Amino acid sequence: MTTSHPSLLILGASTRAAAASAVRAGFDPVCADRFGDEDLRRIASVIAVDNDLRRTLEAVKALPPTPWIYTGSLENDPKFIAAVSERHPLIGNSREVLRKVRDPIWLERTLRTHDLPALRVRSVGRLDALVRATGNSDQDVQATSERWLLKPTRGGGGCRIAVWSGQPLPPNERYYLQEHRHGTPMSALFIARPDSAELIGVCEQLIGPTFGAPSEFGYSGSIGPIAVSDPTRKLLQRLGDALTREAQLRGLFGIDFILTDDIPWLVELNPRYTASVEVLERATGRALLSEYGLSALSHFQKGDAKNATAPEPKTFPSIVGKQIVYATHDLTARSIDALIRPADALELPLIADIPVSGTVIASGWPICTVFAETQSVAECRRLLAARQKAVLTTLRDGATGHGLST
Repeated sequence: MTTSHPSLLILGASTRAAAASAVRAGFDPVCADRFGDEDLRRIASVIAVDNDLRRTLEAVKALPPTPWIYTGSLENDPKFIAAVSERHPLIGNSREVLRKVRDPIWLERTLRTHDLPALRVRSVGRLDALVRATGNSDQDVQATSERWLLKPTRGGGGCRIAVWSGQPLPPNERYYLQEHRHGTPMSALFIARPDSAELIGVCEQLIGPTFGAPSEFGYSGSIGPIAVSDPTRKLLQRLGDALTREAQLRGLFGIDFILTDDIPWLVELNPRYTASVEVLERATGRALLSEYGLSALSHFQKGDAKNATAPEPKTFPSIVGKQIVYATHDLTARSIDALIRPADALELPLIADIPVSGTVIASGWPICTVFAETQSVAECRRLLAARQKAVLTTLRDGATGHGLST
């Protein structure tokens, strides 16, 4: 007698990585995102939607009640999350939690309360009021204007972030100012427990045009796990514990931070499945959605969740990297099957987020994601760069002989 795996609804800008994690954890994923990539369709039931969240909501509300999670960008739409959760039980962080952790003023205040490193934050509304009243910017901001970033409150992936040096503020969108520190862009992944957080691992982030991103602060990829010093790890653990307790976080969450002289300066908190999950899963052999999601799911529905087992953890050191390949000009995606090894599978693909052949991709938009698994960060960066070049060459010339094994 066969038993079906429990279903998991996954919504977000891109859901392929979370769908693969769900399959590894023993779920049958049902996904809706803005891309509908070929490899997503191979492992999940895909709901055809567009970028209109109202139509997405209509489509998912027509489904039978199914536990669900969200991925990147949906944390900017807490009303949408609440509306979906009226029909589908949410495994993760609710609208009420998002109101706290997506508020940069709350984050700074919370970190300072716990004597943790905190970047200064200024409300754009406060700054505007001071400029109108005095004709001058906030003295604190004005004195160090080259060290401030202008950031949208509904941002994602590093888009629309700029160094602020007194220029007029962009109209028609809410922004805030955050202190700009130089250092290494990093991320840390946690699983929130009732009163503390488990630090899963740390990744280095690939940011900016050096790694093919279309903007100065654009996210391009992650490499990990990265070993950090004991003082850094202790601070990260304190950060995770404090934020978990103060915001009542649940499940997987990540923080982005700048590492400077062993001090992690938190940039933002992502209260959801993050881009680094699949990197750390591949590097460690853990199935993180099985560790949290299956136990949470048992409250909602029956299935063979209890029989699903995570892969055995790896016993050798491994560095895994992923890099988004962005279009350098407008193009129409041709088949890139020639770049995929016959042995590629769910666990260790070299290329993912594969666009449907014929998809029109505008300059600056993502084409796909390439992976590398090595024994050093430097070699991982080299392989990712070579594989990024192979994809761009194939799409430009229709070349078939490059492959991704270089």
